[in-house]
Amino acid sequence: MKKLLVFDLGGVLIDLHVNRSFEALAAMGVAPSMLTEEGSLVNRIMQQYDRGDIPTEEMFGYISSFIPAEACEKYGVGLREHIGNVWNMMLGEFPLPKLQLLKELRAKGYRVVMLSNTNEAHWPEIERKFAAVAGEPLQDYFDALYLSYLMRLRKPEQEIFTRLLEREGITAAEAVFFDDSAENCAAARALGIEAVQVERNSSLDKYIMCYL
Repeated sequence: MKKLLVFDLGGVLIDLHVNRSFEALAAMGVAPSMLTEEGSLVNRIMQQYDRGDIPTEEMFGYISSFIPAEACEKYGVGLREHIGNVWNMMLGEFPLPKLQLLKELRAKGYRVVMLSNTNEAHWPEIERKFAAVAGEPLQDYFDALYLSYLMRLRKPEQEIFTRLLEREGITAAEAVFFDDSAENCAAARALGIEAVQVERNSSLDKYIMCYL
């Protein structure tokens, strides 16, 4: 009997469009290779940021270091704010049917939690977008929130899963994990957690029908 349903956030509950941020940064003069190549912003600094290892100012400072001087001058003192806006462009919307599903699952007695790789700059915007759709705080839809930048761990590190299980007081066999990353799902399965890979930005109905 499954007791705990664990949902990823980006690409599963909220639509995620990473290319929007990348395209906006490229328009500011950031070389595309800095966003996609091995050892790049995404592969190193963003992971550190999601883990809470570096502060927002350092993260945005890293981004600005790849913006040509003329573009920096164009934005002047507003550069920091603009980078923050660009960073949040990847966050889409919360489809209301998904939020209704969360309520249905909790009404059936399941414990519903979020396990997200997220960061200090994204989180306030995520809460704002959620409230705009649901009319209620995000926290009201979950029994617990497990956020990478607060836990100082990130998926697919196995410790983030073991920490969650410990805090929830359940075994791996009692949990189901929904994520759009094959790597994250594999890490969960290695610990005995049932993992369901969800197609990014798709409906959740077919993935959780057996739990309704």
